[in-house]
Amino acid sequence: MIMDWLRPLLLMFYAPARGMSEARDRAPLAPAMLLALIAHIGYLLYTEWPYLAPALATHSALAIFQIILRSAGSLLLIVIVLVPITAFVANLFERRASFGVVMQQEYAPLASAILYAWAAAHLIALPLAFLANSTKFTAEVVASSMQVAEQWQKSLPPDAPPMANPRLLAESFYRMLMLPFFGAFTAIGVREVFRISVLRAIGTTMMSGVLMLFIAPILMPVFRFLSGSIFLLMLVFIFLRSYIGEAMRSHQARAAFKQNLEAATLNPADASAHYNLGLIHQQRGELEEARKRFERAIEIDSDEIDSHYQLGRIARTQNRLAEAVGHFEQVVQRDQTHAQHEIWREIGATYLAAEQFADARDALERFLDHRRSDPQGLYLMGRALAGMGRQREAAEQMQACIEAVKTAPAYKYRTEKRWLNEAQQFLRSQV
Repeated sequence: MIMDWLRPLLLMFYAPARGMSEARDRAPLAPAMLLALIAHIGYLLYTEWPYLAPALATHSALAIFQIILRSAGSLLLIVIVLVPITAFVANLFERRASFGVVMQQEYAPLASAILYAWAAAHLIALPLAFLANSTKFTAEVVASSMQVAEQWQKSLPPDAPPMANPRLLAESFYRMLMLPFFGAFTAIGVREVFRISVLRAIGTTMMSGVLMLFIAPILMPVFRFLSGSIFLLMLVFIFLRSYIGEAMRSHQARAAFKQNLEAATLNPADASAHYNLGLIHQQRGELEEARKRFERAIEIDSDEIDSHYQLGRIARTQNRLAEAVGHFEQVVQRDQTHAQHEIWREIGATYLAAEQFADARDALERFLDHRRSDPQGLYLMGRALAGMGRQREAAEQMQACIEAVKTAPAYKYRTEKRWLNEAQQFLRSQV
């Protein structure tokens, strides 16, 4: 059990993406919080030892208790503020659903990933802090900062609070040692949780950090006040228990589902287990893992047409168009109405990517015969007709695509809006 909790943390030191993937899929939120708390307490005890030693000598229990409360306050700021901000910004970059739905689905995996990032960042920064102390670099930085602070103090009114506080300056220095690692690990975690590109993950992390710079100074006094009392912390926990508990149960259910599927794949005759695992990997953007699962499903059952269908989609995404057509042909040979005729839309999209516009039109006609108001199908047909030089008919298809999205129910409008935007952009480019 304990090794299961530690495994993602250990992986992060040599395979951070795998570590974050483990944290996302398997790490419960409570152990992640405990590891983050222990790592932060250890870092604080080492870096603030010169200032804590007198208090520890006389009131050791009280001093350690205050350190624990300080660390708990930082974790509160992460789970209550940073995690929702990061989820909100990630949803802006890659619109998945409403913010409430994203929080319900991804809060626990994202919180676990960020808490593991917090723990790993402190553990990596610890030897750097030791090196800075051993070489007297910390003392030099603090002394230099003290001189600057004293110069600034002279320009302030006489009753202004003193700026030259060596303990606060040392705290700031040690925090700056840790934050770059925390940012890097958080970006990896965001990428693994939301399955977005590296650039979007970095952008999400940076924007969340900027927002925290504005929000943290406002909320920090509140969290310091809360962390100063174990009674208030318990009240906050009781208040948030139902929401966090629901998120944790959802996370645990998803992890258990995947573990059960993986156990089912031990049965050499169970093609559906491999197919379902492939879908999970595909939804997360782990296309190579998904491809292996779908191929294994076909090895077990050559008539597993769903796996051929998904392999065709993956091949088209990776621009292996001939391979994609081959998989789609396997589906058509067995079931021409597969997935409510969507097989023909996929074939049309593949031919379109290969610039075989007439073949794309023929496939899309077969699809639209059964799904006349499908926005994606209408958009692709417009593109195929434009490729054949039939601009007027292409514009008609694009207009039909726009109308199909505008008249769609609200729940479909959110998912189909992309095709409205693409069609409008196409029409503007033809003016």
